[in-house]
Amino acid sequence: MRRILFVIPHYYGSGNGFYGSTGAEASRRILALERVITGLHQCLGSRQAFLLSLRQYVPGKGNGELIQANTTLASTLDVMVCTTGEAHVANRLSIPDALYQHRPTGAEPMRLGFVCHEVLREHLGKYDWYCYLEDDLLITDPLFFQKLEWFLSAHGEETTLSPHRFERSVTEPLLKLYHDGSVRPDFTSAWQDVTDRQFVESEMLGLKLRFERWPNPHSGCFFLNAPQMKTWIAQSHFGDCDSSFAGPLESAASLGIIKTFRQYKPSPASAGFLELEHLHPRYLGEALKFS
Repeated sequence: MRRILFVIPHYYGSGNGFYGSTGAEASRRILALERVITGLHQCLGSRQAFLLSLRQYVPGKGNGELIQANTTLASTLDVMVCTTGEAHVANRLSIPDALYQHRPTGAEPMRLGFVCHEVLREHLGKYDWYCYLEDDLLITDPLFFQKLEWFLSAHGEETTLSPHRFERSVTEPLLKLYHDGSVRPDFTSAWQDVTDRQFVESEMLGLKLRFERWPNPHSGCFFLNAPQMKTWIAQSHFGDCDSSFAGPLESAASLGIIKTFRQYKPSPASAGFLELEHLHPRYLGEALKFS
């Protein structure tokens, strides 16, 4: 069974900045973090079953005839929530402790993501996948890692595939919005040449899919298999805490990856091939205006 380590940087302060992770709404932040953690286990973990029938209740055994579900898809998960000082809500979650590990650190808040890199390095050799996930990103695709593995098999481990983040609404003219749009190519040209093998194509389930080098590499996350994690750690820039892409939050999620690998994202025509939900909407109903 696939072994996956997720490391989640989590910070809750009292300010109200543009970054979702510096917001002051404690109840919303608690709910979001709970959804992220439980969502990983519900979508990707092994504690899933198929109900065949209900029968007479037997004390100690319940009343359901069950068989295990998604055995060909499920993975073994460890989820670590990294915090700094007392600036967090990790001790206020109502979900079972067994679903995650709380990893306190003494990091500066804006450097917390880089500390997560060190946590990943500490566990090299123990997992098949090493993942960094911001604390408001929800994965709901049970084929998420099968897609990642398929992409690497088709295009090589010198590449990575990143998902598109989206927001949802029931009141706006748009019900779903992918918001990590393009930026000027020169914005990241110091670290990646998006014209180098700019497009790759593959077919899956009868669909012809196109992937492209995206000038904006940020998705708030990254996913590396074990050989890729080893490759990244061996680079001279690993651990340098370079924050020159937008800022430390974005750099922790994106900069080391584009320095090391050719990063792709699904083209807009099939953006939903690999996606995750941003639970802190900043555009639909907020920054984006329709009139």
